[in-house]
Parts: sequence; structure tokens; C-alpha cells
Amino acid sequence: MSAHMIFQNCSPWQKDTIRSYWSRKLLRIERLLQHFPEDQRELRLTVRHNHNRFDVRAVLLLPTGTLVAQSSSQMDNDAIDAVVDTLTGEVRRHRKLIRHDDSYRRKRHQRNTFRHAAVLLETNLDKPDRETFFEMLRPLMERLSSHVHRELIVAQMQGRIQRRQVTVEDIRDEVILRAWMQLNEKGPTEPLEVWLTRLIHEVLDEQVPDRPAVSIDSEMDETDLPPDADAGEMTDTELVLNEPPAVRLNDILPDRNAGEPWQKLDIQDQMRWVLTQVSALPHVQRRAFTLHLLDGWDPDEIAMIQGRSTAQVREDIQAVQRLLRRRFDAESEAEPAKAKPAGQTKTGLTR
Repeated sequence: MSAHMIFQNCSPWQKDTIRSYWSRKLLRIERLLQHFPEDQRELRLTVRHNHNRFDVRAVLLLPTGTLVAQSSSQMDNDAIDAVVDTLTGEVRRHRKLIRHDDSYRRKRHQRNTFRHAAVLLETNLDKPDRETFFEMLRPLMERLSSHVHRELIVAQMQGRIQRRQVTVEDIRDEVILRAWMQLNEKGPTEPLEVWLTRLIHEVLDEQVPDRPAVSIDSEMDETDLPPDADAGEMTDTELVLNEPPAVRLNDILPDRNAGEPWQKLDIQDQMRWVLTQVSALPHVQRRAFTLHLLDGWDPDEIAMIQGRSTAQVREDIQAVQRLLRRRFDAESEAEPAKAKPAGQTKTGLTR
């Protein structure tokens, strides 16, 4: 990141002191900007010493917008602290807006694609032939593959399946075949993506053996978490999904400032931690949580998929968030600053 400092009415020793203090504080901002291209971000800091006060102003130029923070104090470090606090808050809000817009555009594109396929199915007076139907649904299933992939990762974490025992392609092909066989049973008002997701869950529950789950109302301990299965044979790339998740740790745990060890984790490590924590929960609650916060489904749509009330879905999502907050707070207090979060594994699944 390009950084510039401008001093006004500051003595040489004051400049040196401010530079040294600012260099330490700058790391906090840089961690929040790791997902922006480094050559497309610029930070300008202006420090003005005026009548025993320090006026500090920071301007952060990003490819998606310009953020400004300023403060005034009798002590230079106090003014810098206030500016950094304000600027980090602005960066978090800015990132959230960006992700919301990106998620909304992706979701709108996905729904338009499903709507187009649904219209094609409805306009055919007769049931389309099998080959045409398969070709029509295959690209739609690709858009649901991220959810299938996460479910298989969790199953592998739990030891319910071995590596590559069940693949995303296996689930996808079985769902397409089942959709072909049950097309006449699909309700006329049921959205196509809801119907397909419900079939995905049916196939997953049949092909992946179930295991006892920890109650969502109980506090998990280390024995509830899945062991590291074949950790030495797996690589980080095996966890990568089709596209980056729309949310990060700070989104899943609102009103919590992630500590330094958490900020150092990349998005795949954060996703791995989240999946590890929720892997011991009942699949109904886990799926409600992942469908909502990781795939962008609305609670009422999830309720249609799971055959439950919207209120129950909302309650489960909030309960999982509370559980993750407790786990996050406990690990933040227990782990030294240089350690990675407990429960983090190298578990992954090859697409």
C-alpha cells in the first residue's frame, strides 16, 4: 500500500515520534485491506501541530471509494489512536457494503438463471426428454455446488465419509436424475431452486451416514469437535469453493472485533474454522446457518426447503451465531497472540 505523511508545524523529533507510532498502527489498517489490490490503495496522513494540539487527518483511497477520518487532541498518539479507530470502523462498514452489493448481484443473477430454466420447463407441454432435461439442469446444479461442497467437507470432518468417497459430482448427478423422475410431483408454485435444494438434502442424507449431533443449546468442548482426518495428505486448495464466500468472520460474529491472530487468517482459514465449529451441530440447524450466511438464502426460503416455520429458522440461525460467539471468545482468551485458532484443521475435499 502506498502511504504518504504530511507534517505542518512539527519539530523534527515530533515527526520521528509520530512516524514510529504510526508505523505500528498502520498494521491494523493493512490487515483489513488485504483483500484489496495492494497497488490500488493509498493512504495519506496529515498531522498539523497548532497551539499545543495535534490535528490528524487520514484519507484512504480505494478502488471502491474514498474514506476519511480526522481527530484532534493535545497528545499526538491520542489523535492518531482516534483516527485509526474511526478509519478501521469506516473500512469495515465499507467492506460490508461492498460484499452486500456483490452478494445481491450474484444472487439476482442466480435467480434469473433459475427463473429462465423454470419458464422453459413450464412452456413445454410435454415432459422434456431426459437428455434435454439433464442439459438444462446441469448448469443450475453448478450454482448450488458450493453448498454441496461444504456439506461434504463437514461430513469428512466428522469422519462420516472418507476422502473422495462421495464427490460433488456424485451428488449433482443423483439430484438431476431424481429431479427427472419426480418432475411431475413438483408443486407448480414451488421455486425451482428451493425444490432442487430440498432434493440435494435428501440425497446427502441418504448417501452420507448420519451421526449423533451435539444439541445446539449445549456448549461444545474439544471432544465434540471432529478430529483431524488425514490432515497430512490435504492441501489448502482442496477447501477452495467455486467463488469466495460472501461473508467473513467479522460478518458471522457481529459486534466483535477480531483479535490479531484472527485477522492474520485468510478467508479460507476463517471458513475452515467456522465449518469446524458447526460440524458437531444437528444438520438442520447447520444447514439453516450456512444457507443463510454463506449462500445468501432468506429465512423464508430456507423454511420452505426444510418444511419448518420462518421463526424456527431465524431462531436456529441466531442460536448458531451465539454459539460461535462463545467459541470465538473462549479461544481468543485462551490462545496466545501468535497461535492460530483451536479446532483449525487442514481438512478439505477435492472437487
